[in-house]
Amino acid sequence: MEKPGAFRRGMLKSAVVNAREFPWRREHDRFAVLIGELLLQRTRGEHVEAVYRDFMKRWPTPARLARARVPSVERVVVQLGLRKRAAVLVEIGRRLDQMGHVPSDPDELLLLPGVGPYVANSVAVFAEGRNLPLVDWVIARVLRRYFGLPGQRRPNSDRELWEFAAGLAGPGRARELWLGTLDFAAAVCKPRPHCAECPLRKSCSSSEGFLSSVQGRIA
Repeated sequence: MEKPGAFRRGMLKSAVVNAREFPWRREHDRFAVLIGELLLQRTRGEHVEAVYRDFMKRWPTPARLARARVPSVERVVVQLGLRKRAAVLVEIGRRLDQMGHVPSDPDELLLLPGVGPYVANSVAVFAEGRNLPLVDWVIARVLRRYFGLPGQRRPNSDRELWEFAAGLAGPGRARELWLGTLDFAAAVCKPRPHCAECPLRKSCSSSEGFLSSVQGRIA
């Protein structure tokens, strides 16, 4: 079985079977997607939803955010542990307001403070439907386990992993592919994986030990 093809099929199915509903996922506005991804950094989606709704109600555009007071932003994002990033968020609003638009090019987005490769590509993937790679800690966990890839480097600096992810995204439907991967990680491939429930366990490199132990018990 071709592992990349099996993985893509599994994750595209996961995008339906394990789909989670979050407000930023229904957005195709680049600013709304950008804010959602910035708030999601190191935070689970269910914890972000109320904060995201409040944030976007108060500052729905770069122009509104550019005029925000940092203490006001702090009060909204503090429950996510992002108090220190409030000033960065306001600065992003100011720079975008000066530019007059939210870029769709990841290279332009990388020039904004607090924006790394994952967030920059996320805007292009989720708002624009571009077929680009996405690698954060969660996606890296799934890819490394399934394909048996080395897992010592931080995702943002793991160039080989990004290149590998680019190959998976190349055939298309990257938006569904990566959303499916994120939802698969939340439902099945957790930090402590539920291998017995995994529909891809027969082709997963990390489940070989699990399958061997099951076969040993049956024998």
